Amino acid sequence: MRLARTAAAAALAAALLAGCGGNEEKLYDVSGTVTHDGKPIPKGYIRFEPDASKGTAGQSGFANIENGKFDTAVAGKGIRGGAYEVTIGGFDGKVGPDAPFGQALFPEHRLKKDLPAEKQTFDYDVKKTR
Repeated sequence: MRLARTAAAAALAAALLAGCGGNEEKLYDVSGTVTHDGKPIPKGYIRFEPDASKGTAGQSGFANIENGKFDTAVAGKGIRGGAYEVTIGGFDGKVGPDAPFGQALFPEHRLKKDLPAEKQTFDYDVKKTR
């Protein structure tokens, strides 16, 4: 009887532990290059917001841009895959008291993009507004 209770308790504990790990969201890293009119953005950020109107749920992806390069693996903020609104902020990198990234090179840029559920490269050029 005692052996049966011990075995049942062990099975219950294993089932609970398996259930706890099963809820983790599988995220995929996105890396790439962001340029502004063909030149690497000195400093900035890129955000990947799930587009709920297209059925994409989950947390946002995020990365800082340094010398045109970004990688969500550095911030630990990858994506699930699906429809996203991508937001890009680009700055000149000349740090000032009220400008930790420098002066904005362009107004915050937004685009919509379907991204696969896999590790990937995303390169983008923010066109200069005339």
